[in-house]
Order: sequence, then C-alpha cells, then structure tokens
Amino acid sequence: MNVGKVTEVIRYPVKSMQGEYLSAASVHDYGVEGDRFFAWERSKRPGKHLTIPESPFLLDYDVKLEEKGSLVFIKEGKRYKQGDKEIYMDLESKAGTDINLVHTDPAGTGPAYWDSPLLLTSKASLKELTRLSGREEMDMLRFRPNIVMALGDAEPFLEEAWIGKNLKINDVILHIEKGCERCAYINFDSKTQEVDSNVLKTVVKENKQIFGIYASVKKPGTINIDDSIEVLG
Repeated sequence: MNVGKVTEVIRYPVKSMQGEYLSAASVHDYGVEGDRFFAWERSKRPGKHLTIPESPFLLDYDVKLEEKGSLVFIKEGKRYKQGDKEIYMDLESKAGTDINLVHTDPAGTGPAYWDSPLLLTSKASLKELTRLSGREEMDMLRFRPNIVMALGDAEPFLEEAWIGKNLKINDVILHIEKGCERCAYINFDSKTQEVDSNVLKTVVKENKQIFGIYASVKKPGTINIDDSIEVLG
C-alpha cells in the first residue's frame, strides 16, 4: 500500500552538528552512508561526546562530508577544512576543555548512536506537534531525522501504526522497530539555539514521549527525494 513519499533525506556527518540535506542517500545495514561518522569528544574523557544540550554551540557549524570522506565546516559563509586550527580554537574555547574529532567505525559500534540505524518522521506529525506546543513554527531538524515523509491526508502520528511492519522505499526495505522516545535534545532550536522546554513536555503529555519511528535495514539500497513509500505489512 502506497502511503506517501520522501520529501527530505538528511544525514549528520558529525554528531550534534547541523544536518546535511541530500538529494539521494546510500543506505547500508548500519544506516545512511556518512551519518554520524564523526563526533567531538573531550580529550581527558575518551568516549564522552559533546552533545547539543550541553554544547549547543556545535550548531553554529554546517557540515559537509566530501566524497573522499573528509569534512568541510561552514560558519557564517566561511569554509574550514577538517584539520583547521580555527575550528578547534573556537570549539575548545566554548567547551572550556581540549577536544578531539573522532571517527566511528560503521562496521563496529556503528555511526548512528541510536537504537536503530534510521529515524523517520512525518510532516503531518510535525505540524500537529507545533500546534500542540503553541508555537507558530518548528524546524524538523531539532528532531534529527534521516527521512522526512509526506503522507498525504494521513492523521498525525500515523507512522507509529507501522511498528512491526516493513516499508519499501525505492529498492530499500526497512523494518519499523519502535517509536523514538525523546529527550532534552528536542528543546533546542537547530537554527537559533533557542531553548523551549515545552516541546519535550508536549511530546510527553500528548504522545507518550514518542516522535518519529526507528527502522532497521532489511535490504540496503538508495533512497531519493520523491521516492514513494509502500507499507508491505
């Protein structure tokens, strides 16, 4: 059954930094190619990654992952290469400590830092949550999805009814594992860094702390913008 289409494909090359919009993404067993392959960690606390709630300044930078696997950081129109000292100086001054940029192994612990490799959200659910939160608008990026869906005239949060079922998008087959239980991350506006604790409170009150669905990958392939979405059962 065709239920809608893909409207946005997003990856986050560096954990807790801005997302990178793609026209198409290669999807592997471990998720979108290049998604959360990097993270900033405290030099004195290996494995302790910087996150948005404690380090919202990470959102100052757009990030692009080049074909050869190196990063480009962009702030206020200026581009910095991966090893540029200016980035370290800026982030370390704000973090108040020395930090390292670390690379994760997708064949090992995996890059996603999530319960499942992919996170899917819908425009209808965002529209309803925006209304319930009493906000005029809300950016989907605060919810860090990989795939954003338009589901026609479907009711908000319909995607949660797919838990336990399979989806087909182009040549990719996903298994919907469970709803995404939210935390304080979603209180931070990805563009302005404004903090609104009412966002998480609303998700807890109105939808049992769930926004979006986690999916594992049963068949890898490619997902494109405007691909149709089919529920297989």
